[in-house]
Amino acid sequence: MLNRSALGGLVAGLILALAGPAAAQGLAPVKIRYCHGFGCKMRSPVTFSSGDLAALKRILDVGRGSPAAERAAISRADQWYERKAGAQTGTSGDDAKGEFGLYTPLSQLDCVDEMTNTTTLLKLLAKQGWLRHHTVGPSASRGVLFDGRYPHNTATIVETASGKRWVVDSWVRANGEPPDIKLHDIWKQEGRRG
Repeated sequence: MLNRSALGGLVAGLILALAGPAAAQGLAPVKIRYCHGFGCKMRSPVTFSSGDLAALKRILDVGRGSPAAERAAISRADQWYERKAGAQTGTSGDDAKGEFGLYTPLSQLDCVDEMTNTTTLLKLLAKQGWLRHHTVGPSASRGVLFDGRYPHNTATIVETASGKRWVVDSWVRANGEPPDIKLHDIWKQEGRRG
């Protein structure tokens, strides 16, 4: 006869076996590196517990219905991610459009940090199977100074049904605020100085 502890372990193992390895993997905590300090000068560890991943999944589940709903869910997930990472890395006070200075605090992020972090989040969402209407796209850049624009980089997603590329640009707002999510072609034309 099995004792309660052994029976509980057997039942849990059976549930995980029936649910498949993806379910078991989805429950495991995840540790990532979060860039900050301009140009990924600092790469601080950020850990998502099983509960954190469940919360992130719930955010993405709301976007199941359409590509537009999923983009809205990605925006909310990015805000959640920045608040979570900010608390663990000391970057909660990151300002919008951080500009490089002689004594730029390591708690601030430039567009390279933001692009890297957002891409890390998007890849995590894709790996977990939580993106239904988009894939993670290549990073995007614009501006080369002589065209009247500062260089700027961002993460992107590609809508699977239409092939349209969208930017997810969290650099334009302070930590935990909604990123710009817009068509890449529109974003590419923006950013003029003056």
